[in-house]
Formats: sequence, structure tokens, C-alpha cells
Amino acid sequence: MKKKVDIGATTYWPEKEEEQAFYQTLFHTYYVDLCKFSFSIIKDKAKAEDIVQDVFITLWRKRRSISFSFSIKSYVFKSVYNKSITAYHQHTKRIKVDLEEASGAAEGVTAVEWIQAEELKEAIAIAIAEMTDGCRTIFLMSREEALSYKEISEILGISIKTVENQMGKALKHLRIHLKEYLVLILFFTVYRG
Repeated sequence: MKKKVDIGATTYWPEKEEEQAFYQTLFHTYYVDLCKFSFSIIKDKAKAEDIVQDVFITLWRKRRSISFSFSIKSYVFKSVYNKSITAYHQHTKRIKVDLEEASGAAEGVTAVEWIQAEELKEAIAIAIAEMTDGCRTIFLMSREEALSYKEISEILGISIKTVENQMGKALKHLRIHLKEYLVLILFFTVYRG
């Protein structure tokens, strides 16, 4: 009797004669969980399904050129996460622009405060973008999706200790890159919070 192999734990793409069956098994094994994962981020079932399908299409098209640092399961979850976060930010950005156009400047916020807040948001976005891929992914999963270190480690297929180390690096990176904005951060959390 053959031992069942966890295809998601695999770190390499199979030979040509096995790849179609491997791909179909991978798809059927993780499709529903990936859709739920994407939906938990973007709260749109149809968009979540589109994102997961796009990830699988891209995986098939690039199957020979992709280098899997971790397991294939981690790769597809990370890809779905990244696409979902991008879609979420695009959606919230559109809503924000619509709200600003509809209501004009926010009440009670001076022009200087608004400019400072925008400057701070941009500095934070730049600091996050400058993190290494692994560090950024773990930071966003923890802070934006409120996932526990254990959940992150399971999704990415890495140890909890690695997640802790990467979060420590991410927070240190932010402290270094945002030190000149400390006064603004305190202002907006204390006086505007």
C-alpha cells in the first residue's frame, strides 16, 4: 500500500508525466481553504474566488520557472494573501477617495494635520515596502489580518520562532525608519485617538 504524500509539503514541481495529476490534486485539496482565506481579507466571495483562480493559473503558467523557497502550499497561500491584500487596498483606496470627494475635508482636522497624517501614512507605507518579502508578509498578516503567530506559521509552513524573529525585525525596521515621525505618531494617537 502506497503511503499518501502531503502534496502541499512538496518543495519541487513534479516531472512532466506527473504534473497534471499533481496540479489537479493541489487545486482540489486547497481551493476551498484558499477561497475562505482570501474572503477573510477582502469580504467579497466572487473576488476571493477570482483571486484563487488567478493564483492557480499563474502557478500553472510559471510552474517551470518558479523557485519554491518553502512548500508549494506556503507558496499558494502567500500568493493568495498578497493578491488579496492588494485587492483590499485598492478597494479601500477607492472608497476613501469617494468619501473624501463626497464630504470634502474631514471636520475638526486642520489642513496641516491632514497633510501630516498623509505624510505619516506614506512614510509607514514606504517603510513596510522596504522590508524583506518574508518580513513584510508576516508583519501584514499579524497587524492587518490580526492572525496569531501560530496561524501565520501554519499558513506559511514555518516555525513560530521564525515568525517571532521576523516580527522583531519588522518592528525594529519601523522604529528606525519612522523615528523622525515619533512626535506625529504620538500626536495622532493621544490627541486624535
